[in-house]
Amino acid sequence: MRDGRSWTSWSEPLIGADRDAAALAGSLLAGTSVIVAGARGSGRSHLLRAVVRELAGHGVAPVVIRPSTVLSEVPFGALDAAGDPRMIDLRRGRVPDGDVIVLVDDVHALDVDSARFLARCVADGRVTLLATLLIPRARARRVDLDTRGVGQTILSLWLDGLAERLDLSELTPADSEKLLAVLPGASTLDATICGAILWRADGSRTLLRELVAEAVAAVAAGRDPFAAIRDTPPHSRLSVSLTLHTGDLAEADQECLAFLNRLPHVEFSVATRFTSHARLEALITAGLVHSDDSPARRLTANEAIAREAERQLGTARIDALITAAGTRMLEADGEWWCTPLAVSIAERWHRGDDATDAPISSALRSRVALDAAREANDRGDAAHAAAHAARGLRARESPELRLEAAYALAQLGTGSDTMTIDEIDPRDMDDEGRGRLARLRAVIADRGLAVPLYAATRGDADAEIERHLDESARAGASFAWTRAVEAAERALALSTERSATHLRARLSAGMAESFRGRWTRARAHFDEVERLLDARQRPVDVGATQRLSALLVMLASYQLAGADGGALYARLSGERTTAAREHDVVALTIAGVAASIADTNLGRPGDALLEWEAVRAKSAGFLSGPDADLAELGLAEALAASGRVGDARAMLSRIETGDELHVRHARTSVETTVLMAEGRTGEARVAARDAAALSAGHEVPPIRARDLFRLVVLRNSDEAENEELRELLRTTDLPLAAELRERLEAWEAGDVHDPGERLRLHPLWSVDDGVDAARLGRLSRFPSPTPSAEMPALNELTRREKEIALLVEQGHTNREIAERLYLSVRTVESHVYQARAKIGVSSRGELGRLVAQWENQQSRA
Repeated sequence: MRDGRSWTSWSEPLIGADRDAAALAGSLLAGTSVIVAGARGSGRSHLLRAVVRELAGHGVAPVVIRPSTVLSEVPFGALDAAGDPRMIDLRRGRVPDGDVIVLVDDVHALDVDSARFLARCVADGRVTLLATLLIPRARARRVDLDTRGVGQTILSLWLDGLAERLDLSELTPADSEKLLAVLPGASTLDATICGAILWRADGSRTLLRELVAEAVAAVAAGRDPFAAIRDTPPHSRLSVSLTLHTGDLAEADQECLAFLNRLPHVEFSVATRFTSHARLEALITAGLVHSDDSPARRLTANEAIAREAERQLGTARIDALITAAGTRMLEADGEWWCTPLAVSIAERWHRGDDATDAPISSALRSRVALDAAREANDRGDAAHAAAHAARGLRARESPELRLEAAYALAQLGTGSDTMTIDEIDPRDMDDEGRGRLARLRAVIADRGLAVPLYAATRGDADAEIERHLDESARAGASFAWTRAVEAAERALALSTERSATHLRARLSAGMAESFRGRWTRARAHFDEVERLLDARQRPVDVGATQRLSALLVMLASYQLAGADGGALYARLSGERTTAAREHDVVALTIAGVAASIADTNLGRPGDALLEWEAVRAKSAGFLSGPDADLAELGLAEALAASGRVGDARAMLSRIETGDELHVRHARTSVETTVLMAEGRTGEARVAARDAAALSAGHEVPPIRARDLFRLVVLRNSDEAENEELRELLRTTDLPLAAELRERLEAWEAGDVHDPGERLRLHPLWSVDDGVDAARLGRLSRFPSPTPSAEMPALNELTRREKEIALLVEQGHTNREIAERLYLSVRTVESHVYQARAKIGVSSRGELGRLVAQWENQQSRA
């Protein structure tokens, strides 16, 4: 036994091209000995277990030697403990019948006599050996791990040409993702925590497995998985794995990692004031430190490794380093500045530790407090923002600090309101303060996901742009999208020095044009956004938050327009990975919402619900505005359309709409879908009529077309409304129009009878079955289980759904299936959609494969 599992029962799959167990088994059967070398966590033990299974498939039972530290000083201790008759014969000088294959995991734990004996047996041809050898990592504390010469004895077989050597590298990001997907319980984890786990695992199979196990256990117990992998109990499996993994690092590297982890997003130039340029570059190359794409190269350490490094070095040692760095910055009197360090100083002052030998001017105290207050407000921590701002105002009066204090108190509801912020004169503020004032006003008015605070603006021109964008958002909320377009265009017409401001203006214009029903114009704006995101030189002020906000807006706009956003979704994985490495809480929140919207449109409502609930559980403060309500309503509608009516109803019941017209309409519209799914057709007709009344007289083609189509399929429309629908579908270039035209014709011709067609109002996004997983890197998209007769979901498929799935497996397109079965194409698509939703698969190809396998099992039973 090792790691609590037997050599033959553990069946974790091999990941990576250098882990071909079948090829290794073939070499051993051909009489070739192999030394497998790899660093800690590279998968040496797992490879040997796989080789055991491969040999068993050939009817060969190898001699398995399990070295142990308690036997490492006992002569022949490991060989005798194996108790294998073939090894006993070899030790007595007899040659056993047949070839003898010996497997040894971690030869360093062998005693010297056993190692020398095995080497002699290989040299004289009595044994074919497969042994694993632990080698140091690139940044290892100790280069020589072989103090007794045991490893060198076995390695000499390779040096003398008596064995081959196979070196196992650390897991690549792609390999790590594949392995994560098949670990037990991983399907219960959302994509955000998966991204965080992959970054923290540092290419180690062992760490990856233990991180997943810890997160899965937390989810099962109703706890936060992020907290679970951040604060692990001493001597837990994860804690021990981290101790061993981090203990390999040189002490100076450990100190550097712990220091950087205390100062997240510190600029490279600042970090080199406290550690060498070469060390930082080496840690970045080793993957232990992330450097963002900005010219400043802001750094973030691998949190799991860095926290363990601090534990091993001692918190007092790192505290002293941070304190010394802060003192040095303050003594420089503004010659250089580091915002993360300023925040650290402010937090120390907040705890009552104000000890310093150098006098600190009121201007410096105010500047430190302002940085800390802004950082706290940006991450939604209003209480600490108010405390930092109050401390700064005691040192020096500042309109920028009054702004942060007023905003924080407004969030806390303790005596401040929007009028307090409005009374602050922007002429008294610096450039960033003026832009931030405009943004904070918008956030207080909206409090939605579309306006994260990180996107601060600069200067009067940018503040003017913010006013236009705020006007555009307010007009859109009232379904006045023509006015919203005009306001967004005015914002675009103003020149700005900040790419983030221009990015937001483009997105506002594109979203407004989508609601206005002019998709060609909307796409032109979104194409410009994508060009900005793809720029070779990343804009300084466009970070993970801004990039993910852009993806969120575009994904939602594609959903609204009925356009296929599958290709756009391909961008999400990389941006989410970056956010996970940078520990950007706001960006990860936005990424979770974007993933939920995309999963909804890709026909994965289960994944969409998982993503949404995960974000909601850990970021409730960011999910309180109308934008959040709209996203949740869209998910509720998708759940109802996929047959998960209970989940849809529960989600709908917790949304309380205010006075915003667009949210009131969305809730009424989704209520219609849920009622239809529940079979309450009469009530659905009433709700559909209410929704249509809210959109009547407003220029919102994508919304109005949906409302009128519902009235048609519920047989609740009059001739004027039918004609209005036809006119809308003729005059707009929305992809939704072409979809609804075809569906309307099929409905009127009597070709469509499936209730699912009445619920799903736009086509699912398409993803190429062959390249989906590789291209999208979908962290929460796991392989489906092998079907069995006991799988209830497959039993729930209708006869028609099974028939269509089998035709899919045979390679037929939806159109070919429709012609063969005398159905409309949309009816076939609906059957495929419903069947995929019941089974929980992500593509039509998976559906066909699973149903075909299940049918074969049924026929054999």
